[in-house]
Amino acid sequence: MKIRKATIQDFDRIMEMMINFANSSPYEAHHNPQYNDQYVRNLLVHVIKNGCVIVAEKDEQLQGMLIGLINEDPWLPKIKTMREIAWWVEEEYRLTSMGYKLLKKYIDTGKKMKENGVIDGFTLTLMSQSPDLGLEKRGWEPIEKNYLFRG
Repeated sequence: MKIRKATIQDFDRIMEMMINFANSSPYEAHHNPQYNDQYVRNLLVHVIKNGCVIVAEKDEQLQGMLIGLINEDPWLPKIKTMREIAWWVEEEYRLTSMGYKLLKKYIDTGKKMKENGVIDGFTLTLMSQSPDLGLEKRGWEPIEKNYLFRG
């Protein structure tokens, strides 16, 4: 298994995994996404320049990814936070160390960016159906929780 930064040559496979990621969302509006191909490619280039796109390669194909984008705080624009916007491992690789290795690389990347003054911090978001990863034991602190109104 190889964990590495993504390149433009990885975009087709990343986009395939993004469809799987969207279809697994508990938010039905994400299901069966109809992406604008050029928009997504431009977005991925933007994220590579302003965050990180980390991929996991196994059996000569990408099987996982973790994407983080640096955002300015809307109220305090000098504060920059890298936010994980997609963390995905294909189903057949979920009971392996792939997800952990992607997370480890994200943490290492975030720490380096913080040390270099690029960001002030970095976050991780879990879906409601995500397994308990014991993040608090690993140095993560919960800071907010999102809710979708279904009234």
